[in-house]
Amino acid sequence: MSRRTLSEADSKSLLADAGVPMPLEAVVATADEAVAAAAGMGFPVVAKLCGDQIAHKTERGLVRLGLTDKEAVRVAALELLGAAADDDGDVGVLVAPMIRGARELIAGVVRDELFGPTLMFGIGGISAEVVGDVVFRPAPVDRDVAASMLDEVRAAALLGPFRGEPAVDRDGLID
Repeated sequence: MSRRTLSEADSKSLLADAGVPMPLEAVVATADEAVAAAAGMGFPVVAKLCGDQIAHKTERGLVRLGLTDKEAVRVAALELLGAAADDDGDVGVLVAPMIRGARELIAGVVRDELFGPTLMFGIGGISAEVVGDVVFRPAPVDRDVAASMLDEVRAAALLGPFRGEPAVDRDGLID
């Protein structure tokens, strides 16, 4: 089978190599390693089953949010590793700091049969497919095109300040 999806960790590694700031995270093989990684990062953390054959973790219950102590991380890691399916391939537990914000966004690259690598940006995070507020551009894009993508989503106003929250870091998103 050809590889069609990068794992979350591999995707973030590529972005980091390209100069995109990424939060500290670790992909580990055991519950003990997950606990050690979380303790080193500080709590709360998120734990996710990670592998290059796993595209939609939430639908499969492979995400644990807001883990506030070592025991919660241990239990989560054991559950996640136990939930791995045979066709998931090599898996690990991704442990990362829990980052909270008022907005969920999605960004990615898909390979379009006609246009080749295509950049995607949208509103919704895990609910992006339901919200349906995404825009696409053939890669590579320059800063002006990236900025226009932010403005073209229907809910672009969510990127500005609202309900006491500051505006998103547009320059960071564009980069």
